[in-house]
Amino acid sequence: MRASMAVLTAILAVGLTGCGRRPAQRTSDSATDTTTVSIRPPPPEPVTAVAQSPAIDEEYIVHGVCPFECCKYGDWTLLQGGALRTDPNGGADSVGTVVAGAAVRTDEGVMVLHPPGIAVVVPDTSARSSGPGLGDTVAVISYTGAKVARVRSQDQEFEMSWQALRMLREPLQRWWVHMTDPNTGQSGWLQMGGVRAQDVGAANSCKNK
Repeated sequence: MRASMAVLTAILAVGLTGCGRRPAQRTSDSATDTTTVSIRPPPPEPVTAVAQSPAIDEEYIVHGVCPFECCKYGDWTLLQGGALRTDPNGGADSVGTVVAGAAVRTDEGVMVLHPPGIAVVVPDTSARSSGPGLGDTVAVISYTGAKVARVRSQDQEFEMSWQALRMLREPLQRWWVHMTDPNTGQSGWLQMGGVRAQDVGAANSCKNK
């Protein structure tokens, strides 16, 4: 009996020694545990067409502008002077100056819009011709105060009612007038800062309205 117990003790000792030398491993599913799975990224979302907003850096010049009621070019007296330039542009060459209080002869004017306004087309009860659709974003290339709004959309220009537009940004506008100083004979463009309404109004035009 003692001999049998000794043999059993020796077998257990050998078994425990073997377990201590080599840790147990999962062999049946070890390949599953160590296999690297490659996961593909989800496909990109489809690209949808997005309407382009009107260019914000464009410059529009509206010719033949005298931008308030009864305005008419002719003999004016200036409230403010300034530099006369070769073109209606602040960076153009100066050809002379005029002073406040000078009597000048004006012959034409332009409104420079830079940048133009931005608006969204909204429902309008007045009749309107074909043009930009509701919700379209358009460039407003009319100066503030014009009776009819002129807009640009997809390289085309349209006339619309102001009621059909919700302004997102007013145009930055500068009024330039071409004039001659009879005292010096100098002619050029002046960016307007001040002028008396009675000096630029057509004779009796307001009285007849």
